[in-house]
Amino acid sequence: MENKDKMTYKEALGKLEELIMKIEDPSTQLEDITGEVKKALELIKFCRETIRGFKDESAGLMQ
Repeated sequence: MENKDKMTYKEALGKLEELIMKIEDPSTQLEDITGEVKKALELIKFCRETIRGFKDESAGLMQ
């Protein structure tokens, strides 16, 4: 997967949406789904960390 340090939240979200479509596609082989789910979990983690960073940053501005 692409270097997460250079990925934006919007890019990660777009990649996640693509993976979800591929996972939900009935023609996707079961063997392929395992790798796609792993990539999706990594992207979800990245998105959550990004949101937490924004939340922590905005909380610091309010003080």
